[in-house]
This record gives sequence, C-alpha cells and structure tokens, in this order.
Amino acid sequence: MIKNLLFMLVLFSGIAQFQASGRMKNIYAESDFTVPMNLVASNITFTSAHITWDPIPGATGYTVRWRASTSAVWLSMNIPAGTTSADLNDLTPCMGQMVQVIDNASGDTSFPLTFYTHLNYCRSTSMNLGTLYLSNVSIIPSGGLPTMVSASSASNHTDFRMNPPTHIELGIGSLNNVLSVTPTWAGLPGTSYVKAWIDFNANAIFEASEMIVSTMVDSTNPKAFIFNVPSFASITQCGTAMRVIISETEPAGPCEIFTYGEVEDYKVTFVNTNLGVDETSKPKEISIYPNPASEILYISGLSSETDYEIFSVSGQKTGAGRTSENSADIRHLAKGIYFIQLKNKENITRLKFIKK
Repeated sequence: MIKNLLFMLVLFSGIAQFQASGRMKNIYAESDFTVPMNLVASNITFTSAHITWDPIPGATGYTVRWRASTSAVWLSMNIPAGTTSADLNDLTPCMGQMVQVIDNASGDTSFPLTFYTHLNYCRSTSMNLGTLYLSNVSIIPSGGLPTMVSASSASNHTDFRMNPPTHIELGIGSLNNVLSVTPTWAGLPGTSYVKAWIDFNANAIFEASEMIVSTMVDSTNPKAFIFNVPSFASITQCGTAMRVIISETEPAGPCEIFTYGEVEDYKVTFVNTNLGVDETSKPKEISIYPNPASEILYISGLSSETDYEIFSVSGQKTGAGRTSENSADIRHLAKGIYFIQLKNKENITRLKFIKK
C-alpha cells in the first residue's frame, strides 16, 4: 500500500513538473513571438526615414521610439494595429539614429536599429576577406585644400563616411586632383582592376559619367590618377560620397557583389572657392533664424536690403528675391534642406536652412 502511494506521488509530481515546464516553454515562445522583428530603414534622406517591421498576430498596436545618437531623449509615436510601418520626420541631419518598436500588448521591445541620415548608396562588397584589398587610399586636392590619407586593413566593404579624419574636401570646378591607391595581395601580387566614382550631383547614384578611375593595375604600375571636379558639383548639408573598388575581375559597375577584392566609401564635401567669400570664411555677423523655419526666414547682420537666391541640396534654384525688413518669404518651398545665397555689397554669403 505504501509503495503504491509513493508511486502515485512520484507520478503526479512528474506530471506537474512536465506541465509546469510546458507552460514555461509556451510563455517563452509567446514572448519571442511578441518581440517585433526585422526592422528595416529605407527611403533615408537628410531628415527622414521609412521604418518597417514584421507583423505580430493579434497585436493591438505598436509604439515606435527613436533618438539621435547624441541625445538621451526618446521621441515616440503610436501605430495602430494592422500597420507595420512608420515615417520618421524632422530627424537631425548627418547623424546616427536609433529606432526601436514596442508591442503595446506585451511591452516587448525590438532590438535597436541604427542608421545614418545621409545619402544612402547601393550595396557593393566582395565575398572573400583579405585576398586582395586597398591598404591605402589618398586624395591630394588642388587649390591648397587638405590631403586625405586612409591606411586600413582588409575588409569586404568599409564605409568611412562617419569617420572625420577620412573626409575629403574638393573645390568645385577644380582641376588636377589626385587619387592614389595601394593594392595589397595576401599571396603573390597579380593584376587587378580599380574603379572609382564620385557622386558629383549628390543624387545617391554613382552614374557612369561620374566615374573618375577605371584601369587595370599590378604591383609595378603607378597607382595615382588625376581627375577633375565639374562646375555643377552639388554642395549638400551632409556631403556626398566617393566609392573605390578593387577587384580581381573587372567590376561591371558600382553596385556589384564580386569574389575577391574590397570596396571603400568616403565622404566628400565640395567647396565653392570661386565665391567672393567662401562658405568656410563667411562673415560671422550674418545669420538666419529661426532654423528650421516654416514661413519667414529672418536674416540678421545685413546693412541694407539684399538680393538673395535659394537652392535645393541638389543645386537647383528654387527661389529668388530681395529681402524685406531683413527677411525672406519661404512659404512656397516644400519641406527639406536648402541654401540661401545673399549678395551683401561685394560679399556673397551662403547659409543652410531647413524648411519644416
């Protein structure tokens, strides 16, 4: 009788433990299933981005929260059930952004997604690491602008655009700028192909007309190339980019995935050295406010009414006029980033502003 009771006790204990274990597994599974997954940022501009994520069955809604990398303050918005996307606006330009999505019913939070508010380019990379790579890329600009030297180890693709020491300054319309590269092989040196593009018009596309280098190199051939900057090169708030590819086989274009080689991207800023007063040395007493602005842009530091022109970040003229009571009407502009160019006596001042 005692043995039977002990047997029944052990049996019920085992069943209880099995049921408890099953309940815990279900809880963990349900928790995993309510964590928003696969966050993706697309249509990224200087001040906006489109965020998407996978749907959670039975979700009652979501909260999207985001902040700039330099801020500790989260901004947030509520997203209704059945919607798995959000448009983020008024982001800080040229800055890293962190985004998370929260399932409102469970409170489960996604892993953070990080992206940058600058021009975003097509993907290009090699599939094998270290066999062939760029150990040094240098730019010697004409006109006395600073030289950029980037010595690096092997990678499949490296984006140096958020690394200030490797930023490049080039003069608009400048001639005889020099790009030099140092190919490095893991084994015996061989031949390879080097191609490079600069997105002169800042439209986030490396076009065929923007290719500055296309050649075959080996361990003895010179690796320095001369290129010119067109007069239509665009001055943008976050700069544009140069892409350099080295590959064992000739790349078909700037957006290729290939076997052996490396891709490196660099930030490029164009400087208008033809202005009477360059943007880097414009008079400090002239300023604009508020910034961002919605209807009227006020200008302080002007000695008289002044002619002005407004340009988009792509270099298109979007407005012109003469200041009235030290102000300019910008109500006709769409939301975005612009430059206002002021001709005050013999000086030209170029200032950036955001239309909200």
